[in-house]
Amino acid sequence: MEIIIEFTLLISFLLNFFIVKITALFLKEKARFCTLSALLGAAISLIAPLCHLNVICKLIVTVFTAAFMVSLSFSFKKIKKFIMIYGSFLGGTFLFGGGCYAVTQAFGQLPLIVLGLIAFGIYICAYFILKARNKKRVLDNFSFKVKLCINGQEVEEEGYLDSGNVLYDPITNKPIVLITYEVFSKFFHEDYLNAYMKKIDPRKFKCGHYVKINTVASGTSILVFNADKLEVLDGDKRTYNDISLGLSFSGFDKSLGKKILLHSELV
Repeated sequence: MEIIIEFTLLISFLLNFFIVKITALFLKEKARFCTLSALLGAAISLIAPLCHLNVICKLIVTVFTAAFMVSLSFSFKKIKKFIMIYGSFLGGTFLFGGGCYAVTQAFGQLPLIVLGLIAFGIYICAYFILKARNKKRVLDNFSFKVKLCINGQEVEEEGYLDSGNVLYDPITNKPIVLITYEVFSKFFHEDYLNAYMKKIDPRKFKCGHYVKINTVASGTSILVFNADKLEVLDGDKRTYNDISLGLSFSGFDKSLGKKILLHSELV
C-alpha cells in the first residue's frame, strides 16, 4: 500500500510539474518554485480523497489548489493577469487529463506508469509545438517586407531586423545589411564558387570592397557594395539611399527563414 501511495504521489507530481511548465511556455512567462508547487499540489490531491468530501467540496478544493499553484509559480500584480494565467493553467490541466482519459477510454484501465508515460508524451509534443509557435511569433514581429533597388532592377524579399547585426562599413561608416547569395544572384550573374571563395572583383560593384569581420557572416571577409535604394514597405515606410549590402554565406536564412538581415540601426 505504501508503494502504491508513493507511486501515485510521484505521478501526480509529474502531471502538476508538466502543467506548470506548459502554462509558462504558453504564456512566455517565467515559472518559479515549479517543483515545490507541483509537490504541494500532488500532496493535496492525494490527501483530499481521504477526507470523504462531497462533490461540491471536492470541486472547491480543486479550484483553490489550482489557484494556490498559480499564485506560487507565477508573479502577477493585477487580477486580469491572474485570470489569464489561471485559465491557461486549467487549459493545461484539461490537456493532460483529457489525453489520459482518451487513452483509457480506448484501451481500458491502464497502470499508473503507463499514464505517466502518456503524460510525458503529451508534454513533449506540446513543448515542441509551443516552442515553434513562439519562434514564429518572434520572427513575425521582427520581419519586414523589403525592396532592394540596384541598377534600375527591383527585388522584394522578407527581411529580419536583427539586433545582433551591428556591422558597419569601416570605409563609409554605413550600417551593413546582409543578403544571401540567392538575393545577390537576382541582380548579378556571378558564379557561386567564386563568390564563396571571395574571388569576385569588387570593382564591378558600386563602392565594392571586402570587409573583414568575425560575427554573423562566415569566413574572414565579405563582399560589401552599395545598393541604390532599400525600402522598408511595412509599417512606417522608410527609404535608405546608397545602403551598404554585405554578401553573407553564414546560413542565417536557414535558421530565420529570411534572406535579408537588416541592421539594428534600421527600421
